[in-house]
Formats: sequence, C-alpha cells, structure tokens
Amino acid sequence: MSFLKSLARLPRKTGTAFTRLRNKLNFKVNGAKYGKGCRLEGRIRLSVEDGAVVSIGNSCHITGGRFINRIGRNMESSISAASGAEVNIGNSCGISSSCIWARKNITIGNNVNIGADCIILDHDAHSIHYLHRRSYSADAAHIQAAPVTVGDDVLLGTRVIVLKGVTIGARAIVGAGSVVSCDIPSDEIWAGNPAKFIKKVQ
Repeated sequence: MSFLKSLARLPRKTGTAFTRLRNKLNFKVNGAKYGKGCRLEGRIRLSVEDGAVVSIGNSCHITGGRFINRIGRNMESSISAASGAEVNIGNSCGISSSCIWARKNITIGNNVNIGADCIILDHDAHSIHYLHRRSYSADAAHIQAAPVTVGDDVLLGTRVIVLKGVTIGARAIVGAGSVVSCDIPSDEIWAGNPAKFIKKVQ
C-alpha cells in the first residue's frame, strides 16, 4: 500500500520540482532576487516593471496552485511591482496562494507567515473619483498609494486583506478574513472587517 501511495504521489512531486526550476528561472529573467534555500513552488505569477525591485530573503517558501495548500485550493500566488516600486520580503517567510501588489513599497519582515488567499496592497487599484475611472489613463494617474510594512514574526490568517499605508508590528496576529485598514501595534491580535483589537498576544 505504501508503494502504491508513493507511486501515486510521483507525478505531483515531479511537477513540483519542475515548477521550482521554472519559477527560479522566471525570477532571474525578470531581475527579481531570491536568497539561499528558497522554495518557489507551483504557479507563481511575477510582474516586475521597469525600475522596480523585488527581493526575497533566504529560506522562504512561496506556493501557488496545484493544490499544494488545501486552503489555497488551486489559486496562484502573485507578486507585482509597478514601475519604481519595491517589494522586499525577509528571511524564512511562508506565503501561500497570495497576492502582493506594490505601486510604492511593500516591506515584509523575517519569519512572517501569510495564509492562503491573502492580499497585500499599497494602493487603491483605482481612483476614488468616478470621472477618473471613466478613462484608463486618468484612472491610473490618480491612484493613491502609501507604503505597507509587515513586521517580523507576524501571522496573517487566510484571506486577510492589508490595505495601503498600514504598518503591522512585530509578532502581531491577524485573524482569518480580516481587512486591515489601520496600523496594528506589536504583540496584539486583531480581527474583523475592519480589523479591531481583540487582545494581547500571550
């Protein structure tokens, strides 16, 4: 029975190994940097525009698609940096089937766990004025952006959304499905939409 199980898992293991090579090649082609011991598995969409920087530290594990993470189902991970923007991810981070999209700056510390289907944005994606949204160029020109910082050892539960201008302090925990629109101090648990203080981390 164990032999049959191993045989059944072989295509998945082979496919995962292939995606690691493909993703690393894609990072190099796009000028994105990753450190030693990184595992970039499954479907990871990468977009690095002119003058943008994407940098990932050592021993990070990023997954997407292929049912690698059961909660993430078959959704890809996405890392995007617009022209002149920066995405900096520290060491030993885990990211599952999530979207990180910067127009200015997104900084993620060390030992951060980002649950499946999370979204981290440092901008509004569209202008808040309806007349601007009628024109693609006007809409793009009036998007508001502000840097996002996620401190060391933070845990973001599945489907958390972090909005522009937010700083999440070290060791904070954000509950599943929360929308973070304001700063969260270190060593606190927040949850809800909008996210609110629940209690101190024990």
